[in-house]
Amino acid sequence: GTSDLMVSRRLQLLVFLPGIVASVNVSTNGSAGNSSVCKDTPGWTNGYAACQNYIPVDPDCTKDGVVCHFYEVHPDFCAKGMNEPWLNCCSCHGGSDFNGVRPTTSAPPEVDIPLIGGLPGVKTLEQKLGKLTQTADKAYKEVYKGLNQPDFNAPPELEGNPIEQINLIVLVIIAAVGGSTLLAWLAQGFYEALCGKPSGIPLDESDQPLVEAPKAHWSRSDNVVTVTAPVTEKNCRPPAWSMAMLVTSYLLLWPGLTQVIFSFNIVVSVLGHRIDVQPEKDQKSCTETITGLVNLLEKTGSHTGAVLIVLYAVVVPAVKLLLLAMGELLRFSRNRCGIRIARVCISMVQAVSKWACPDMFAYILLVHLVRVLQHQPIILTAAQLDVGFSSFSVFCVCSTISSLGISLPPLPGEGATMMPFLVRCLGKQGIFYVALGLAAVFLGLFGAGIFMPVMALRIDERQLYPPAGSVPYSAKPIIEALAIPDLLRSDVSIISCTLALAGEIFSGEANSIFAFAMFGCCVLVLCLADVALLVLAARRFSQQPSMVPKAQRRSRNEKLLPSYGSCPFMPWAKVFRKLAMLEVCIMGVYVITFCLGIYKEQGIIVSTCDGLLVLISAEVMHTLLFWTVAPAVEYSDGLEQINYAYKAAQSEEDPDVEGEQSLNAGCCTNSSLLSSLFSTQTRELQPNSAKSKRTL
Repeated sequence: GTSDLMVSRRLQLLVFLPGIVASVNVSTNGSAGNSSVCKDTPGWTNGYAACQNYIPVDPDCTKDGVVCHFYEVHPDFCAKGMNEPWLNCCSCHGGSDFNGVRPTTSAPPEVDIPLIGGLPGVKTLEQKLGKLTQTADKAYKEVYKGLNQPDFNAPPELEGNPIEQINLIVLVIIAAVGGSTLLAWLAQGFYEALCGKPSGIPLDESDQPLVEAPKAHWSRSDNVVTVTAPVTEKNCRPPAWSMAMLVTSYLLLWPGLTQVIFSFNIVVSVLGHRIDVQPEKDQKSCTETITGLVNLLEKTGSHTGAVLIVLYAVVVPAVKLLLLAMGELLRFSRNRCGIRIARVCISMVQAVSKWACPDMFAYILLVHLVRVLQHQPIILTAAQLDVGFSSFSVFCVCSTISSLGISLPPLPGEGATMMPFLVRCLGKQGIFYVALGLAAVFLGLFGAGIFMPVMALRIDERQLYPPAGSVPYSAKPIIEALAIPDLLRSDVSIISCTLALAGEIFSGEANSIFAFAMFGCCVLVLCLADVALLVLAARRFSQQPSMVPKAQRRSRNEKLLPSYGSCPFMPWAKVFRKLAMLEVCIMGVYVITFCLGIYKEQGIIVSTCDGLLVLISAEVMHTLLFWTVAPAVEYSDGLEQINYAYKAAQSEEDPDVEGEQSLNAGCCTNSSLLSSLFSTQTRELQPNSAKSKRTL
């Protein structure tokens, strides 16, 4: 037992004694050098700013690196340190006492301990220790070689446009779109003040211009009510502000397709190795345009992804422009069929306009995923949205808003209003309770979905090892001990992305304004506002009395029903629904996740998360709520119109009839809205016709 203990102590002495001796020699030399009057180079540091990332921070560490005093405590770094400490620090025989000779690292002295050579197995152990020492020395040299590289710990480089140029272009885009829209609105107002508003061209049943609109009439049979009301809505071209916004937004479509949409880069700095793990190894960063991404998808065989991107980014804008041109061409048609086609075209433009930008939401989430990966000093990331994103996102939002400013042409002809099935089955109170339940389920799912991850980024750690990386496989235990595989993962939720975008606006990134508007307004605020308006509309519908005159009321002296006007919430709910883009965001995440599957072979894996399924369920509840409330409210508004037509006809035949005062009050307070409603109803009688008598 005593002999084994002696052997163990001798082996320990063999391993640690060379380092102790070398440290003592360097310390002695350093002390001797400091005995003379020597001055360090003023203001010198070694440039290793990453020393502040260590815990605890060394007292000799500054924001620019370590100072000369560090080498008094750690003299072994004199010959190997960064930025030539042997030339600038007195503790390394530099500074004012530098003799012009760079110190070299001497080999550890050989120590000959008697009686140890004769022990069994010592030669084999000595050989193994020698190999281990050689491997450690090689790794030690590689680490310090990497630390001394000029780009070590430098932030990743990005291609595309510099951030200053992007911010300037964003400001120019905002000024161009906003300025042109404002000028067009002011110009139209000035023109109307001088020349008056355009009168429009209402048509009669013989497709001739009407000089004077016919009087209102109505008739009823069972559950079907046919209304004949005057076409009083102005059938005019789209307002100037809408056309200005539409034109400027389409001018941005081409740069949105051809300029850089986003770029990102990911660098792993470990054990002196700096490894780019972005998919395009031959480039500085992963930089994509919409057209470039389509070409890449075609080359890699992902034809479905290429078709999807072309469908949303190119086909939808082209179809919108074609339908809008056709609708305006047929707006003043003398044929009812032509007017119906015009109405369908404009309605389709308003409905599909927002579907041009699903991939923009996914690009925002992808950039945020890359930024979340940042863990200095091991993982360095850089990502930004570029000029292409600015142009295309403004095109999508502004073209959608401008399409909503285009009114539908009035349609002469016959129309009918039938009580919706749900109203007959559930009644007014039942509609309200169903709407309230759907809204509650939506809020629960929506609240959970926006906090859950919807998109994930995973980087395969095999990118660090040969042939893709330079870290030897022997260092894998160290890589795992540093938890680098866990650091190469990131998830993003809707709410975390929105909050991050709000912070980036104040950090000087102008593109975050558009990104925040798309997520914060179009996905979050407008969806919640639309649901709230639908619930209010259902509540008003449940409290509104029956607006249809009973069949027994055939006397013109009978008391008329009061006028309540049309629902003020439903028009805004329809507008918000066309601007709310939760379903567009969901589709964009699926499309881009599918397209970025081409990077899987390079170790970049982008996938969807469970939060997306929860948001899909929330959007289903939103859709059910809309189609439950909208038909009921539209039916109620139709009955209000019938009531107005009945009163108008009765009051004309008997001006003293009771209720005329309430008719005038209700009509005047909602004249513009009622006129728009009347324009969509029918005229079955011509002026001065024998059928122009009121019938019940």
